[in-house]
Amino acid sequence: MTAPTLRARLAKGEKIFAAWMGAAYPRIAEALGRAGFDAVIIDLQHGEASFGEARDAISAAHLAGTPTGVRVGLDGFGDAARLYDVGAEFAILPMINSVEDARRLVDTLKYPPVGGRSWGGTRAISLFGAETEAYRSVANDRLIALAMIETRQAADALEEILDVPGLDGVFVGPSDLSISLSNGARLDHQLPESVEVINRVLAAAKARNKLTAIYCGSGEAAARNAELGFDIMGIGSDWAFLTAGAQAALKAARGHAGPSGPNY
Repeated sequence: MTAPTLRARLAKGEKIFAAWMGAAYPRIAEALGRAGFDAVIIDLQHGEASFGEARDAISAAHLAGTPTGVRVGLDGFGDAARLYDVGAEFAILPMINSVEDARRLVDTLKYPPVGGRSWGGTRAISLFGAETEAYRSVANDRLIALAMIETRQAADALEEILDVPGLDGVFVGPSDLSISLSNGARLDHQLPESVEVINRVLAAAKARNKLTAIYCGSGEAAARNAELGFDIMGIGSDWAFLTAGAQAALKAARGHAGPSGPNY
């Protein structure tokens, strides 16, 4: 039986907990999927991944039955379309600050008649096990395009951005949002002005039946944001997971060894 798509799971009200990846090592992408994450998100804006590494990580995550999202760099509209072509199922575009930005996003990432995306998703068709026409007919619905809300300008234009036809939803970047709203004074995910914008995002998106997503620094933060009503939570980072696991193993090892040294 074919597993339900990410879009289908979201339509049923499922919460999607996605592992954030700064380095797109294929084995790590697959391992995070097998660990139970609902998706992985590869960060090409602040992370280290090249296009080729992201492509290979998408394929590796697919082996674990795990869908992949990508956050591309500034003005990375074309990169997002290419990563759709090789199997990414959702794309996050940073610094979408205006209706014009959101319209460009849709025009680049959606096929006609919704947008003007060029055809060429051969690798994605192969990964998804679809026939060409079957894939083409559902691609606009299956592939999710999210605009990042992370500046005062984006917050001011929030409702107009959400009203852009073809935009699937928004992704809150709480770090940059707090920096922007505090005029550079603070990086604080709980900044009162940020919390106010986040509540507006949830209300405005729900009223328009649009998806909401947010970056979360920890599993605890992800649980809180899921309870608030967000649909997709990007969590932590691959390096944070690796560091925590290594520290836990070392703590356990040294605890058993005792202060006097190894005990064989």
